[in-house]
Amino acid sequence: MTQMVIANIALDLFGIVLSLIPIIYLLSGKRYRQQTNGYFLGIALANILMLIGDLADWFLQQSPETWQKITLTVFTVIYFISSAHVLHFFSLYIITYTQIKGKIQKICLTTVTAACAIQVILALISPFTGAVFYVNDNGYQRGPLFAVSQFIPLFCYLSFMTLVIISRKKLKKREIVFFLLYTLVPLSTGITQMFIRGIALVNVGIVLALLFILINIQFEHEMTLREQEKVLAEQRIDIMLSQIQPHFLYNSLAIIHHLCQEDPMKARKLLKEFSEFLRANMNSLKAREPIPFEKELKHAMNYLYLEQQRLGDRLHVVWQIQTTNFLIPPLTLQPLVENAVQHGIFNKDDGGTIVIATTETDPYVVVSVEDNGVGFEKAKQFPNLGDHACIGIENVRSRLKEMVNGRMEIESSDQGTLVTLLIPWTDP
Repeated sequence: MTQMVIANIALDLFGIVLSLIPIIYLLSGKRYRQQTNGYFLGIALANILMLIGDLADWFLQQSPETWQKITLTVFTVIYFISSAHVLHFFSLYIITYTQIKGKIQKICLTTVTAACAIQVILALISPFTGAVFYVNDNGYQRGPLFAVSQFIPLFCYLSFMTLVIISRKKLKKREIVFFLLYTLVPLSTGITQMFIRGIALVNVGIVLALLFILINIQFEHEMTLREQEKVLAEQRIDIMLSQIQPHFLYNSLAIIHHLCQEDPMKARKLLKEFSEFLRANMNSLKAREPIPFEKELKHAMNYLYLEQQRLGDRLHVVWQIQTTNFLIPPLTLQPLVENAVQHGIFNKDDGGTIVIATTETDPYVVVSVEDNGVGFEKAKQFPNLGDHACIGIENVRSRLKEMVNGRMEIESSDQGTLVTLLIPWTDP
C-alpha cells in the first residue's frame, strides 16, 4: 500500500470512531426517542456505513480475483446508498428542528427525497451498467454518470443552506453558524473530491459536520427541552395546588359552620382567626419553590387548632419536633395531617391521637405523621373519603419528588397509618 492509501484508511477508521460518539450519546438514556434525536441517529449510522463502504475501495484497489471484484462492488453500492440516507435523514432533521411547515416543507422533502432516490437507483444499477462506477482488474473506476452522483449531494446541501436562511429568524445566531458549517464543510470537500481522486476529503467533512451539530446544537437543544420540562412540572404543581386549596377551604369552613350552631361566639372568634390564617399563609399557597418547614408546621398547627374545636376530646395531638431547619414543598405536611384527621381519627368512634415528628438522619430529614385511626382500607368504606385520601397523598408524593427529590413511605393497617417523608438536606 502507498502512503496515500494508508492515510485514507486511517482517515476512514478515525471517522468511524468519531461517528460512534453521537451514537453512544443518543443511545444512552434513550435520547433517540425524541424525534430530532432519532433523525440525528439515522445520520450517524448511515455515515458509518458510508465510511465502511469507502474502506473497501482502499483495501481492494487492485482486484484481479472475482471475489474481490464482487466484494468491492457490494461495498461501493453500500457507500452510495448510505450517502443518500445521510442526506435524507439530515433533511428530516433540519425540517423538524426549524419547524418549517406548509408548502416549503413539502417542496423540500419532495425534492430531497427524489434526489436521494435517484442516488439509490443509480447505485443499484451501476454494477450492471457502469453508470456511476464499475469495477475491473484495476479496482474501482468512475462511470459516465459519476458527476450526477456528486451533483445530488451538492443540490441537497444547497437546499439545506436555503432552509437555514429561510428559518434564520427562528434560530439563534449560534445555531445558524453551525448549521451553515454542516452544509459548507461537506459541500466544499465534495466539490474538491469531484475533481481530485486520491484522498477521502468528503468523508472527513461529513464526520466533522456531525460533531458540529452534536456539540454546538444538539446539547443546546436538549437544554431547551429540559427547560420546557421544568415549565411543565411547574404547571403540574399549579394543578395540584388548585386541587388542594378548595378542599382545605371547604373543610375549614365546615368546622366554623358546625360551631355556628353549637357556639356562635366561638365560631365568630374562629372565623377571625381563620381569616388571619388565610392572609398569613396565602404566600405559601402560591409558592412554586420549597419553603421553610416552620411555615408549613404553622400551617398544620392552625389547621389542627380548628379541627380540635370541632372534635374536642376526640382528637389528641402529640408534637415531637426535633428539627425545623430545612425546606419542604408547600402544602405537604398539612394535607397529611388533614388525611389523618378526616380519614383516620374522624371515622373512629372514640377518636384518636396524631403524632407529628421530625428527626435528623444522614442524608435525610425524616418527617412523619402517625395516627391510630381506622387505616386506609377501612376508610375506603366511608362515602367520598377514600378517594380524597388517595388524591391528597399522591399530590404530596408528586410535589415531594419534583421540588426536593424526596420520597414518601406509607404503612397502614386497621390499627392506624404512618406516613413518612424522606427529604434530602437543604438549608433554608
